[in-house]
Amino acid sequence: MPNHLAARHRRTTLLSRVISGLLSAALVGGLVAFLGLAVGPRVFGYRTATMLTGSMTGTIDPGDVIVSVPIPTAQLAVGDVITFHAPVPDQHVETHRVVAVRHTADGRTIMRTQGDANPAPDPWRATVRDDTVWRTVHVVPMVGNVVRALRTPVVGHGLWWGALGALVLLGTSIIWTAPDEENDMTGALPLDEGALRKLAEDIEDEAFAASFAWRYQQLLPQRMDRISDALAAADLGSALEATLSLKVSSGTVGARELVELASEIESDVRRADVSAALSHDLGSAVRRADEALTSYLALAA
Repeated sequence: MPNHLAARHRRTTLLSRVISGLLSAALVGGLVAFLGLAVGPRVFGYRTATMLTGSMTGTIDPGDVIVSVPIPTAQLAVGDVITFHAPVPDQHVETHRVVAVRHTADGRTIMRTQGDANPAPDPWRATVRDDTVWRTVHVVPMVGNVVRALRTPVVGHGLWWGALGALVLLGTSIIWTAPDEENDMTGALPLDEGALRKLAEDIEDEAFAASFAWRYQQLLPQRMDRISDALAAADLGSALEATLSLKVSSGTVGARELVELASEIESDVRRADVSAALSHDLGSAVRRADEALTSYLALAA
């Protein structure tokens, strides 16, 4: 392989590995957060809550997530930070420090609380009526802000499209290169077999590349129908999703004609020009790609 092609191959491989690593790290991080905030409380019996006010600033800042565990009320002591319903009409939830506690002979527990950042104790004496109280055992800084941000529609949609864009970049970065001595063409070919060879080299598995191409071929009619049906129904969201799916998968197997055609349809859909998107002869391009894939798979068998 010429030096400049080898260098380009190394750069493309490195880029694909970096993107894959970032996506994997994001997936692992999201999984850990999900397990800690959603699954853990059900399995291990702790609670999580986001601090919303500054009454405990310095110990628990707004946006921090607190982890609380139940302890017997009889063990409640001065200095514990607990989460409880304030004895006021709205019974809002407070997370404050116990500054005085008295266990009476008749089994009641009466306490005074105060926020670490507040100049005076809370204006109530609370009687604990449950057998357990929730004591804070750990503080996770700023996670609550991240969770709240992820729940907003703007960020949620941004992450969706960002992830989709990253997948597009990953798929195209693996096989798209500038025209060179090995791949000189005046127009888009139905199938660039060099892309499948490169895919096999990158993952070091020729059988997988052939299997991927076969699976892509089997799904081509379904992908085409999804685009056509969505456009016929003027469902721009579904049409865009189906078109991007075709674009990325076609880029991975080297079906460049379909990649270019999908790009044109994508542009039309983003402009909400359904008539223009329907005017493309997607069926003929799919048939040419299918024939090229059949020839490739016959030789690879």
